Amino acid sequence: MRYEEQTCNENKCTGDEICIANQDLVVAVDGSGSLQEKGFATLKTYVGKLLDRYQTEYYGESTVKIGIVLFGNGVIMPDGKTVSPAISAQPLSTDLPAILASVKDLPFKKGFTNMAQAFSMCEDMFIKGSRKGSQSAVMVVTDGKPSFSFMTNEMVQQLDDKGIMRYFVVISGDSGDSDMMNQLKNWASQPWETNLIHIQGLELLESDYELFAMKALTKFCPMAYSPQLGAYEAEVYGYQHVKDAGYCGAQGQQISWDKKNGADECAALATGAECSTFIMGTSFLRGQCWCGTITVTKADYDGWMTKEGKTNPACTAEGGWFSSMLFDFYAMNTFKQPGDA
Repeated sequence: MRYEEQTCNENKCTGDEICIANQDLVVAVDGSGSLQEKGFATLKTYVGKLLDRYQTEYYGESTVKIGIVLFGNGVIMPDGKTVSPAISAQPLSTDLPAILASVKDLPFKKGFTNMAQAFSMCEDMFIKGSRKGSQSAVMVVTDGKPSFSFMTNEMVQQLDDKGIMRYFVVISGDSGDSDMMNQLKNWASQPWETNLIHIQGLELLESDYELFAMKALTKFCPMAYSPQLGAYEAEVYGYQHVKDAGYCGAQGQQISWDKKNGADECAALATGAECSTFIMGTSFLRGQCWCGTITVTKADYDGWMTKEGKTNPACTAEGGWFSSMLFDFYAMNTFKQPGDA
């Protein structure tokens, strides 16, 4: 398998970042006895704050799909050989309220850290519920102290062979070069520096949940987005991204055939052609642009700028949205009311 390095999330953080990636993510939460009940409650609060920043729908299309696994329930089974399996608390889903509720309801299991079984359960979730074309990733939230390292190594290799990313949020007072931390660095996807966060203890995490949630999201999410920055750019550049995989109305005049063009170039051409909206090709149509045929009012434009508008944008054209994976839809802020010259 050939791997290519790419940079992502290069913009400076504003603090309101959300994840809108095409990603199937399983969060494995540690409920082992070493945390104690108060520490486990802290981990659940943190995971809830983090996942509240994930969007399961944006620009009118499904984005992140999330599952929850609970481990740390490790005991040796009656046969004296096998370890108890991790718990599937929430299969991969786009129902964010149900996902957050499942995190809140996780019980404190007080067993040993059966991380290998957590990885095995995550793999099972991907087999049953992952999507073709989506990145598969596991995020482990733990205080470390894993048991049965050989077994865990084997599961890590199995996930790696399948191209499944492994992220770690480690809440521990151990030094960054301790044996435990070095082991977790090896289990994280490489380079570990971009796939592992080390928080020096529960008290530090409790001091600012939102800060560490933002750090994890901007480090682990392939497509972190700031609504505040998006609104600013829409004001400055004079257009906004409305819909993925479809367009409202119909295709009008084609204004570009240049495969090098992006949204900024298409917007400039749309301004020159006095288009109210434009449609940009994706995939093998990338760089090609067309004027849209609908007239955008200020109410339309402002509605598409809201949280609801970004999640589930409305189309006023007869027949609603035309769905196609080959086109994305954008709106200009040159408002013309019906009847204007």
